[in-house]
Amino acid sequence: MLRKILDAFTMKKIIAFCWGLLMVCGVNAQYREDWDTYVNEFSDHLSSVMVDLAFGGSAEARLRPNAIIIRIRVDSIRTNGMPAENQLKKLNIVEDRLVEQLTGKLQAMYTGRFTKDGKRDFYFYSNDTSNYRLAIAEVLDPMHISWLAKAQTDTGYSNYFNVLYPGGKQLESMKNRRVVDNLKEKGDVLTAPRKINHFIFFKTEKDRKEYAFTVQDNGFTVENAGKEIGVNDRPYTLQISRIDRVDYNSIDKVTLYLWELAVKYSAKYDGWETFVVKEEGGR
Repeated sequence: MLRKILDAFTMKKIIAFCWGLLMVCGVNAQYREDWDTYVNEFSDHLSSVMVDLAFGGSAEARLRPNAIIIRIRVDSIRTNGMPAENQLKKLNIVEDRLVEQLTGKLQAMYTGRFTKDGKRDFYFYSNDTSNYRLAIAEVLDPMHISWLAKAQTDTGYSNYFNVLYPGGKQLESMKNRRVVDNLKEKGDVLTAPRKINHFIFFKTEKDRKEYAFTVQDNGFTVENAGKEIGVNDRPYTLQISRIDRVDYNSIDKVTLYLWELAVKYSAKYDGWETFVVKEEGGR
């Protein structure tokens, strides 16, 4: 038998809001890294990305308008293009040494790495690129690693946003994973169905009505619809709910459907909230 606990869960909507607040207010707050990883699947290969999600909207970024990109080849790879297991320790050492060197000598910030087809690219941003090749050589040449590198002005941070930063769907899945991980830590029975609330914001009342009609045909219930005073971009709010599970696959299927539908109506899907469900006798 399952027991519901109503006050033990930090909701995704709040997490997403705080995340956005950090991005907007970074100029006035001490910088805090926010690292995450994700994988893109192609026909027979993968690409793997590790990225500091906090960098793009921070004051630290505006102080570092130049991108430094370093490419090395992985000695041994799997059939999907990812590094073989015996290469991981060496790659971690290379990464740690490059980060220490470039952050120390160039006051650069490490923003992430991109791995595909046996190549790994490291991305830094700095204000000083005068001796970047020498700094890289001091790390990689003694390790007998062949490398390529370039530095370029990138005031729009296109390398960061176009290569490293996840797209909308991927970012939504990453947020889901973080919340589901929190639920797991609290002992949640992820496959237990429970009511989940979702929040969407619209530019027009007409779009909101059409969206609501569409999701009601898919079993969602409209909980609330209103208008936020003083909000110009998307003032029309919609709260909907449905009974669903919160394991990774289930919640991804639900939220990506709502996210894609929101894009169709120029709306913003703003996340979900629920409560922890534990087995009877669980703490």
